[in-house]
Amino acid sequence: MPDKKRKLHYYPGCTLKEKTTHLDVSTYAAMEILGYELIEPKNWTCCGAEFPLNEEKIIGLTAPIRILRQVKIEGGDKVFTVCSFCFNVLKRANEAIMSDSLKHKRINAFLKDDISIDRDSGEKTTDFKQYNGDVNVLHLLEFIRDWVGYEKIRSLIKRDLSGIKVVPYYGCRLLRPKGKMAIDEPEDPSIFEEFLENIGCEVIDFPFKQECCGSYLSLSMPDAASEASYNILRSAKLSGADMLALSCPLCYYNLDTRQDRIKENFPDSPEIPVLFFTQLLAWALGVDEEVLGLDQHYCNPRTALGIDESEVKK
Repeated sequence: MPDKKRKLHYYPGCTLKEKTTHLDVSTYAAMEILGYELIEPKNWTCCGAEFPLNEEKIIGLTAPIRILRQVKIEGGDKVFTVCSFCFNVLKRANEAIMSDSLKHKRINAFLKDDISIDRDSGEKTTDFKQYNGDVNVLHLLEFIRDWVGYEKIRSLIKRDLSGIKVVPYYGCRLLRPKGKMAIDEPEDPSIFEEFLENIGCEVIDFPFKQECCGSYLSLSMPDAASEASYNILRSAKLSGADMLALSCPLCYYNLDTRQDRIKENFPDSPEIPVLFFTQLLAWALGVDEEVLGLDQHYCNPRTALGIDESEVKK
């Protein structure tokens, strides 16, 4: 009898179903090997992408709290995500509901009138119970460290990644604001380095690992975003890295997809592969190369991963 998979709620977020499907697919592949059946909250929507900072107009909290309430309704006590933006929004919204009694009252009063219609049966659900912040919001790096354990990860490794020099890139949403995210120390983090070491990579430290890549400026001020991303890519290359690993879809867009745009402003910008940490995890665990979505990258990561291009299926 095969081992029974443990069910675990997983919030992918909207970008993973459209622009960065390789982050989503590699997460599913890796978590299956680790023994988990992932459950996406029924009828989930975008979390809003940005945590609302306005203290009076708090309607922006409804989307993330509605997602967490659904996890609770489905019997979950924890949910993880791999997107840094989604993690930031869900975690802070959950904290706001628990720490601010007025927000708790107003948001629950608003959501109480929700009408949920089952897509299959057409059955309507109304009069929802209030949500009290009792679902634990986790990032996958955190879940692996605290719930799976590095020892188990090491026991399941199927590919030797030693010799692959990787810089971990945290970006600005995974760790901050300090005291709210509570995943690691923002000024001196180590969770990403520990993860990479335990899947067999050679970790390279570099001074831009917590710097912003330019974020949404790639839309409103693309030259500013290009300069911020250039500084990160250049620093990674000068540090001796073969690739850069990250968890944020927007950082991926700025640091990988826009490498051609960056080169227009900075011709000496290095071409360096940028991978999601779940792709590296899945690869280390023995997942087939075809599953990783490597063709979606601007900078081909196959050589850095030790994949023979001549053996790649066309």
